[in-house]
Amino acid sequence: MKNTANFQMLQQVYNFIAERPGFQSKGELDLMLDFFSVIHEDDQKGIRLDSPSKIIGKFGSRNIVNIQLAPSLKNKNEFLSWAYKQLHR
Repeated sequence: MKNTANFQMLQQVYNFIAERPGFQSKGELDLMLDFFSVIHEDDQKGIRLDSPSKIIGKFGSRNIVNIQLAPSLKNKNEFLSWAYKQLHR
């Protein structure tokens, strides 16, 4: 996904992740990794977890997303609002 994701693109990614088998049974960290893997922009490198709370990758102008204070990914509206703010700071 090139350039910083707009809100509608984040919604599409969320809906894609939510339709995958096991969405309801996966843990929050696995869901976060799934979500940020899809919006990651570098095809040569994947994302990586630097600590229990930092995802490193290429997300528009952001390279690090701190997920420590992220709301539950299963709460769609709250999570998408948070993700959008993280990517547009």
